[in-house]
Order: sequence, then C-alpha cells, then structure tokens
Amino acid sequence: MKKGNFTEEEIENAKKGIISQINAIDDEQDTQIIYYLGQEITNSDETIEKYKENIQNVTKEQIENIAQKIKINTIYFLRN
Repeated sequence: MKKGNFTEEEIENAKKGIISQINAIDDEQDTQIIYYLGQEITNSDETIEKYKENIQNVTKEQIENIAQKIKINTIYFLRN
C-alpha cells in the first residue's frame, strides 16, 4: 500500500464494504450502543450520514500517506 499497489476498484470495493457495515449500525441495538458510546468517548457528534460521506471521500493519495506512517509492531508465527 505504501507504494500505491492497489487500484481504484479495490478502494471502491473497500468503501462499499465499510459503508455496508455502517448501514448495519441501525439494525442491531448493541451496534448502535457501541457507535454512540464511541461518539461520546471521542467527544464527537458526527452523524452516521456524515461518517459515510467521509468514507466515500477518501482518496488513494490519502491512503498512501497514511500507509507511510504505519510500521510493523509485532509479527506472530503460528505453528501446528
């Protein structure tokens, strides 16, 4: 991702998946509670519609910039 090795189609698919999960917030009471608790903890009053709009507006350049700041912290090896 740091090198931009992903397509606009992959970004759009990821956005659709995230927005689908956001749409499910209203489907279950537990999910609503978690969402609004997060809003309270972060002192945010962003609506679900604004949240979806922000996701939709993410660009490839923004993803690349964030990817540059991420570093591997731990590597786990799984054995049988």
